[in-house]
This record gives sequence, C-alpha cells and structure tokens, in this order.
Amino acid sequence: MPLRPANSPLSPAVSAALDRFLAETGLGWNPAIDRPGREARLAALAALPDAALAAMGLARADLPRFVYADLIAR
Repeated sequence: MPLRPANSPLSPAVSAALDRFLAETGLGWNPAIDRPGREARLAALAALPDAALAAMGLARADLPRFVYADLIAR
C-alpha cells in the first residue's frame, strides 16, 4: 500500500488513483510541492455523488486529470 501524508484529505482509494495518474502521465517534474492544494480540490470533487459529477461533465475516473488539466494537456 502506498504511503500518503497523515493530513491528506484524500481517501486511500482516491490517493492511489492520483498516484497512478501522476505516474502514468510522466510529468517530467515532481508535483509534490503543488499536490496539497490540488488534493483539497480532488477531495471536494470525490465527495460529490456520481450524478453531480455527471452534471459537470465528469466521471469519477477523470477527476485526477481534471484537477491537473491546467498543467497537463491531453
């Protein structure tokens, strides 16, 4: 099981999804400095029901990409 900060607002499953996304994206830089602020946004989105995400045009699996959309063009 990957380690995550004790003060992370993310559940273990959402944290693992974010770790997978960042590893697969191959950013070429370390997002650790930027991560705490984005974790708060990701946690807020992850707490929404699927219907609310769908109304925003989002799927739960797309949340990490959405939170990093300003840095990662895909």
